[in-house]
Amino acid sequence: MKDPCILIIDDEPDICRLLQRSLVRHGYNVKYVHALNEGLQYLQKQQPDLLFLDIHLPDGSGLDALPAIKQSCPGLRVITISAYDNGLEKQKALNAGAMYFLAKPFSVKHVDALIGNIKS
Repeated sequence: MKDPCILIIDDEPDICRLLQRSLVRHGYNVKYVHALNEGLQYLQKQQPDLLFLDIHLPDGSGLDALPAIKQSCPGLRVITISAYDNGLEKQKALNAGAMYFLAKPFSVKHVDALIGNIKS
């Protein structure tokens, strides 16, 4: 049986590496890309078990792409991430199909708790 896979779409390399280190400890295979289009191409080829999707990317809005992602991958669990935690974006992300909204900056402890909730 293969380890579950997570895709991270975020333009900040430090965020990707922080998430990767935390998620690998939980037994996940982790792939990350730094552009929305690259992430969408990945999703056309294979579906991960979980997606961390940044809302503000240089080549587009993760929030705008979320409905199409959920339509093409209906069972995909999505966690949106953003430095803009103003409540409105969080509500829009949840309404568009995200299961969680993770505000930047976040700690490894916060990610560990989030993964614990998802696994249970």
